[in-house]
Amino acid sequence: MTTTACTTPLDGIRVIDLSTSLGTYAGRLFADLGADVIKVEPPGGASERTVPPFTEKGTSVFFAFTEAGKRSVVLDGSDTDRADQLERLLGTAHVLITSEGPGRLRERGLHPEDVTSRHPRLVHVSISPFGLTGPWADRPACDLTLMAAGGLLALAGEADLPPVRAWGNQTSVIAGLHAATAALMAVLVLEETGRGQIVDVSAQEAVAHSLENAVQYVDLEDTIRRRVGSGPVEAGTGLFACSDGWIYLVGGLGGLPLAWDAITEWLEGGGLEDAGKLREPRWRERGWRRSDEGVRTFRDLFERFAAPRTKQQLYEEGQRRGISIAPVSTPDDLLTSPQLAERGFFRRITVGDEALTLPGSPYRFQGLDIAPGRFPERPGIDTRAVLTSLPAADTNSDIKE
Repeated sequence: MTTTACTTPLDGIRVIDLSTSLGTYAGRLFADLGADVIKVEPPGGASERTVPPFTEKGTSVFFAFTEAGKRSVVLDGSDTDRADQLERLLGTAHVLITSEGPGRLRERGLHPEDVTSRHPRLVHVSISPFGLTGPWADRPACDLTLMAAGGLLALAGEADLPPVRAWGNQTSVIAGLHAATAALMAVLVLEETGRGQIVDVSAQEAVAHSLENAVQYVDLEDTIRRRVGSGPVEAGTGLFACSDGWIYLVGGLGGLPLAWDAITEWLEGGGLEDAGKLREPRWRERGWRRSDEGVRTFRDLFERFAAPRTKQQLYEEGQRRGISIAPVSTPDDLLTSPQLAERGFFRRITVGDEALTLPGSPYRFQGLDIAPGRFPERPGIDTRAVLTSLPAADTNSDIKE
């Protein structure tokens, strides 16, 4: 895309972000990789700017997270003026991101077929609730309904209670990750052939793609996986309380006693009274290990052992013994994690006179520092800079900051 040396993986790539909250995370991923991501906001700003929680100065934390590294443009003037400005923007772009159904896109003159016919070198990443085709293509949706339609909601929560939606806008993250991956492949094709294309991403399908092996259970074993909540399905596996929180232990899987001897030796060596009962032959039997009594018996033993110990102590000792165990980290644990600190995962960005800590990228490129960029503090802050740089731009009274 450029003849100059790249300073970031996507140096020289321009992305126009016309998305709603469903697609805005994809733009953030492009921005982290160094693309010039231009967020086009309506006059008055995107509605996502009003999503709580807020900083002390009233900035939406959600919006700061998704928009870090983007530039903000507001297209003003008459309908004709705005349409002309957008067309000139698209003429300089490599990627366009939208996140509405085909009907709404067509009303706005942004249906991917129309856009790519006008701009054949453009990759149009169309993220929508149910995709561009099919009987549900124009159905309205939200995070809750998409979690339900994709099947993930059925697996979340306690077995004897209604399903529980995971915190946050998870479908935006899931769809955004899938969209960014597919879009990067389309950008490679664009570089090689000079041809753009439509990337049609269904949030429902992205969620269904994230169900691990739940579908295969039905297909191969005629078994429907169901909610199990925080409770284990067999002895030795699940969440266990300790002195400062919880740990997750995998002491059995598929009815097999994984690392059972190592766990037993650990509890015995720690002075736990009656830990030796774990050596009884019944613990090798699938039925006993999956019985309610077996699960309760192991939990009583292990939580008595864990009660005076911290999750970090349990983690380090369990790992040393070859046992699958991990601490259940809280947000505060993550912020103080020596591992994440050493790798510089969390980054600080400035919003006005406030400093916010945001998650960085979970990948590294040798010799490059990939991190969230500047946050557009107010709608249209970059309008003049962007529009005056467009070819044959008419930069009269329609350009505002």
